[in-house]
Amino acid sequence: AMNRAREMLTSFGMLLAVGCGSKNYEYRIEQTISRKKYEKRLNENLGEADKGKLEEKNIFIRPPKGLAGPTKTFQLTAIEPGRFDLENTFIEGDKQSLHVLARVDQPKAPAKKGAPPQAAAPPRGDFNQEVVELIRNASGAEIDLSQFKQETKQVQGRRQSNTFLAKTLDLSAKEMQIYLFGSKASPYKVALIFEYPKAQKNAVAPKIGLCLENFLVGDPARLAFSGGETDESGDDGAEAAPPI
Repeated sequence: AMNRAREMLTSFGMLLAVGCGSKNYEYRIEQTISRKKYEKRLNENLGEADKGKLEEKNIFIRPPKGLAGPTKTFQLTAIEPGRFDLENTFIEGDKQSLHVLARVDQPKAPAKKGAPPQAAAPPRGDFNQEVVELIRNASGAEIDLSQFKQETKQVQGRRQSNTFLAKTLDLSAKEMQIYLFGSKASPYKVALIFEYPKAQKNAVAPKIGLCLENFLVGDPARLAFSGGETDESGDDGAEAAPPI
């Protein structure tokens, strides 16, 4: 009787293991399908990441689809040279635009012997304050950093999420969505400023959301530029395994 009971337990254990295995397999297939669907959505809504100065600075941004750029000159307002490390504008006629401002703290290269002294860069204050001031001057809107609210965008299939200080500005016929990324301690400080006519809001909003979810800086950005998936794709335990 003991042997019979042991046999039954063993076969029950095997059934359980098979059940777990197939559940796990189904779960992984579901994950793959949802990731493929998400990638399709990205490609339908976002353009390719620009390989110019943004790649040099390891800032990965896929602008909303339809935006061309970066334009030769920054389109939002005139900026004193040296105030930011990067000023890019991507634009689609009158439909929408994305302005990017960034500072990246990098170790200063020692001056070469005999090289002429570098012109002193303009004094730099707090990045977020300077961006807000610039927008205030460009738009005439009463905007203050204290009005910004924290917003987190979770990246699908990755452990990573992006946290921004965000504010939407009503500029009568137009709207401007401003996202400030990077803490005081972070070497990357980036402002993403989206502009569009109010009539375009419903068409533009999902693209902006996806753009912010897929924004990367530093090593993950370098990996994304080289065409590699980040090492935090859903297959390595980034997502909890299903309950069995």
